Amino acid sequence: MAEHSNLYKFWIWTIFWWLMLFGRGISWGRDFFPEVPRFYYKIIASFLIALPILSIFLPIIRQEIVRRYKFEKIPVWHIFLAFLFLGIADIAEHHRIGHQFLVITRERKDLIEELMEIPCLLCLALTTFYMQKNEQKKENLSC
Repeated sequence: MAEHSNLYKFWIWTIFWWLMLFGRGISWGRDFFPEVPRFYYKIIASFLIALPILSIFLPIIRQEIVRRYKFEKIPVWHIFLAFLFLGIADIAEHHRIGHQFLVITRERKDLIEELMEIPCLLCLALTTFYMQKNEQKKENLSC
């Protein structure tokens, strides 16, 4: 029963990460309410970023991450591609080294950034589905 509780808490933790990615994707709400002072969006961003990061310090979350790392197959290519596309999106957004090869015209900077975030999120979703599928297989075998 404790195992089920740990799995539940782990998946709640992953929901926090998806909420953070969603909040970042909509610029913490600035896209919908541009007249609201930036101070409020910084509070929202701080809260949505703090939830998943601070919950890593919970022993149950760390133990579940370690258990998965040691005993479960991890879709390395999905994770690699997610970080690759996130890095490319970051290069386009923040004008890091090589951005001139990605962003030919400044008007397309946001488009390039969003187009690179889509495969990143897709890879993260595929990783999540893969992990959930493995859990369901284990559950079916134990029943």
